[in-house]
Amino acid sequence: MPIADIASTRISRGPGTADAALDIDRAAVDAKVIALFDDTTLRSHVRKLDKVELASVWRLTLSVLSRKTASIAEPLSPIEVHQRMVDGLAGETLLVSSAMFLSTLADAEKFFDLSFKTIKSRLGGSLDTAASERAMRAARATMTAADVLGSYDAARSYMHTRNFALGGATPADLIKTSDGERIVLNELHTQAEGGPL
Repeated sequence: MPIADIASTRISRGPGTADAALDIDRAAVDAKVIALFDDTTLRSHVRKLDKVELASVWRLTLSVLSRKTASIAEPLSPIEVHQRMVDGLAGETLLVSSAMFLSTLADAEKFFDLSFKTIKSRLGGSLDTAASERAMRAARATMTAADVLGSYDAARSYMHTRNFALGGATPADLIKTSDGERIVLNELHTQAEGGPL
């Protein structure tokens, strides 16, 4: 599966500033994440799982990611993404975003500070802004890491590896906040440009 097509986040250096390049890339990644979260077939399959396990959700998610390579939505503006977070993402995105970088439901409960019962109750409904933002940060960082590192397997490993460039923290710990996510994405962009990881 061509990961670069799924989550292309390479920085193009042109006449604009580095920050402008990052904004353009983030808009493209955000569009891909939202397209994944909005996939009605994926959400339906997640709701219909007999036994909710992140491995099963990940298989479904990976299938959608591989078939969405040809038709990705237009980049979203920061205002559009903000409005989606305020409106609340679909409840299934808790499991989809968790499955992208976590292995167990216990890890998902800890990451979202929600019980499994609460996570399950959100299926078919919508999330509050805080949960929507955390799901978005997790998926955005994982997609970016997959592109930079060449695969989702490498991205998933990266998300749980202590990193000197991140002050010894793991990316999974940092993406709990927007400031931490910015640090992770900046480090991934440095790596994409040939810097040390």
